[in-house]
Amino acid sequence: MSIKPPVSLTAASLAALFALTACSSSDTSDSSGGSSEGAADSGPSVVEFDFSETTAGPASSIEFRIPDEILEQEDNYRENRYFESVTLSAADGGESSECAIKYEFEYAEGGLDRLIEDAREYVAIENNEVDRGMAHALVDKNLDSIELDPNYDYAVVPVDCAMSPDDDDDTVMVAHRWEVESTFAWAKVSVMKDSGLFVQDVWVRRWETDSNGSWIKG
Repeated sequence: MSIKPPVSLTAASLAALFALTACSSSDTSDSSGGSSEGAADSGPSVVEFDFSETTAGPASSIEFRIPDEILEQEDNYRENRYFESVTLSAADGGESSECAIKYEFEYAEGGLDRLIEDAREYVAIENNEVDRGMAHALVDKNLDSIELDPNYDYAVVPVDCAMSPDDDDDTVMVAHRWEVESTFAWAKVSVMKDSGLFVQDVWVRRWETDSNGSWIKG
């Protein structure tokens, strides 16, 4: 049996090989650069917000949730709260120049039943339907001015479009409650046309963050 000697690459062959390698590397780099640019142009992101910052945005959606660190030390609120989280998203305002914000509610265990009962008691004095109490508790608005889901999973609230990211003249309120008239935490949110949501201000009952971002009782 004869053994063939290893093939020797000529200078011309090596040059051709290096040219192919360089071309392939350039194509990969261009493709990667295009993906990165696409990611940068993908628009506002979804933000999880735990009230430890006073501002946020832009974001297409913001999920507002009380941090576990606080829940563990607030037995009364934790056991009687209505929500696990409330998510706000920029919504269609109808007209091209109008804005709106959609609220989506994730209820704590038994939270929806407690809220409906509390809302019913809240409007009993005025002899109004429970939806009016629900509109007040969920989005702090009059029922006639919003779109309210019959199952109370979401609500859509019209709002004037903000002029800039720090424009806080026209905002909606998102509130974590454990009674219709008792708020544990709130945030004020604005929306810019085609730019997303911005958190303008926040408050948490009896809690604040220090300069290191750690929660302390205020």
